[in-house]
Amino acid sequence: MSKSILRVGSLVTWNHRGGSASGKIIKIARGGNLKVPKSSLTLKTSAQDPAALIRLIKAGELTTTVVGHKLSTLKSVRGL
Repeated sequence: MSKSILRVGSLVTWNHRGGSASGKIIKIARGGNLKVPKSSLTLKTSAQDPAALIRLIKAGELTTTVVGHKLSTLKSVRGL
């Protein structure tokens, strides 16, 4: 799915350690740095290479865990 379709509130999935993970986009950055809360990870973003903060979903429920990924690594899903 095109990264332009993804927006705050989108449910997404991505490859993770040989499997997949899923979550809900809570923030998208299209320029500058995007700091992942409670992590040493900072993603460099641009209009051509945006990134998102995502709340993980486990067992069908949103968790408090937030991760960061480039939009190019994410796939949109309709429902989890």
